[in-house]
Amino acid sequence: MSRFKVLFLGIALLIGCSKGAEDKIGATIEGYDLRLCACCGGLLVKPDDQPGSTFQWYQKNGNFNVTFEDKFPLRVWIRYHHLAQSCVASDGEIEITELSK
Repeated sequence: MSRFKVLFLGIALLIGCSKGAEDKIGATIEGYDLRLCACCGGLLVKPDDQPGSTFQWYQKNGNFNVTFEDKFPLRVWIRYHHLAQSCVASDGEIEITELSK
């Protein structure tokens, strides 16, 4: 019985301490928002955890190496949060804090 407890504890610690793509959300970066309107711009992102929604993202707080040279749509793994409602021509604005291509 004690071997089972040790094995269970080891597995629980391994799962709880792992960091990687498993704790990020899959998303698709559709490309740059090139529409000509006052609230357009940035990149258009569709997170997998919000099907049917498209958000605008501006690379302001870091360089995630998403450029015009990338082939869009681009599949990525992200951590993000919603920003307070601002002038956007989509379902809202998000800030991506981590991104893996």
